[in-house]
Amino acid sequence: MNLSFLDWLIVGLYLAGILVTAQLSRGGRSTLAQYFLADRSLSWITVGLCLYATLFSTVSFVAIPGEAYRNGVLFSLNSMGYAVFTPLAVWLFLRFFYRTSSFTAYEYLERRFDRGVRVWGAIVFLVARLLYLAVVFYSAASIFETLLGWRPWVTVLGVGLFTVYYSYQGGMKAIALTDVVQSVIIISAIVFILIKLSLLIGFDYAGLWSAVQEGGRGFGVMATAEFYRLDPHARYTAWTALALALIGPLTNYGTDQLFVQRMLSSKTYTAAKQAIWLKTLVALPVSLSLYAIGLLLYFYYDHVVKAPLGVAGDQVLGVFIREHMPSPMPGLVAAALLSALMSTVSATAATLATVTTVDLLAFVPRWRDRPGLQTVAWGRGLTALWGLLSMALALVLSYAGRSIESTVLEVSQVWSGLWLILLVVVLFGIFTRWATARGARAALIVGIVCNLSAPYLLYYRVPAAERISFVWVGLPGFLLAALVLGLVSAFDRRKTPHLAGLTFQTVITPSKSE
Repeated sequence: MNLSFLDWLIVGLYLAGILVTAQLSRGGRSTLAQYFLADRSLSWITVGLCLYATLFSTVSFVAIPGEAYRNGVLFSLNSMGYAVFTPLAVWLFLRFFYRTSSFTAYEYLERRFDRGVRVWGAIVFLVARLLYLAVVFYSAASIFETLLGWRPWVTVLGVGLFTVYYSYQGGMKAIALTDVVQSVIIISAIVFILIKLSLLIGFDYAGLWSAVQEGGRGFGVMATAEFYRLDPHARYTAWTALALALIGPLTNYGTDQLFVQRMLSSKTYTAAKQAIWLKTLVALPVSLSLYAIGLLLYFYYDHVVKAPLGVAGDQVLGVFIREHMPSPMPGLVAAALLSALMSTVSATAATLATVTTVDLLAFVPRWRDRPGLQTVAWGRGLTALWGLLSMALALVLSYAGRSIESTVLEVSQVWSGLWLILLVVVLFGIFTRWATARGARAALIVGIVCNLSAPYLLYYRVPAAERISFVWVGLPGFLLAALVLGLVSAFDRRKTPHLAGLTFQTVITPSKSE
């Protein structure tokens, strides 16, 4: 697509605004707490929008409309279930981080178990987030190639280097402030796309829903017995819906530093909870709007005009924008896509740097006394380093992913299994008094090996027609980690001696804690 001058002007103004924000946020950052947590001074509105922008990436922008276009809206049950189970995740986990004034999510693991468990938990996070960021770049490369004709390396290097630069300059405050702007741009682009599609179908929503039902893309399958059967090969059932709805918020708010770091940037525990409610209220309607876009695209290209030959579900939104959005709408959409990608890259690079500094290097004898380890310069350097490493891995996977017969949504879910390993350890730590450090370390190590191997053994090396559902690829590691942790802990006599404030029971009934 050839963007007009006005389109490029919008994109240019957006990028210039990001740079100005980063420069203005640079001053007054003399400690790691100020650089990585914005000195815990952000308002709940800022943190809430920041949480939303962190969750929303080009994976969402590409995968959700592509999923609805190709398979229908059944997967939207995951978005609705996520909102339902978010209060449970907040109730279970947030108090533990604020009661101990944690800097990262993995400090809890050291207090509950030992330093080794904290280090292994941090390693799981680093690997999981690097893989996720590669998937984000993969999805961005897909839509920018369709929309603008950019080669994958242009998207990865161009956008990646720009994002690393502003993250390097401004730290968490710059990332949070730009996330607010990015959230507004993303929502505006979605609204404009919905309006344009509605105009093209003549606002025939009754015809749209009739076509969706006839095409098997609605919720009709929920009235059948097959939807409730325990079939691991079924792509999506009631059980996969329940599993995703429950596991999503639990892993995000209980194990993922990318979310925890934003919550800990709030001024108070109450403000952090308010930020989460705001994020939930924003995220659900936006997610459902993206599913609506996918259905509108299906109706338009199946009943109004014919879709161009060879266009995959993940590419259809880019094709529509290229063909039907008048200037300056393509510029706004391009800015929204850049916003989604840059928000994820900046947040991930900063969080990877935080965990590396606080959870790993601070415990290495030759590094912990090194001058400057606790300075902003060190944090900036690690942010840049992780950003560059993420880009290198993204370049590899963006090309390798082209040979995989799968959607962006499926690829992102397949590689999310590592979070389940961390969730096992955190849940055992919170809900049992007998889980031990040896058991937790063994579970993390075994789980990492299993769930890094599972995608190849159970998914990529299996013909598409014979695969188990992408939702269950991480289940073997989850069950194995739970089994190992339980067995090792049962025979290990070295229990954690002081558990006050570290288990669910001692928080709810502190008088009976010891």
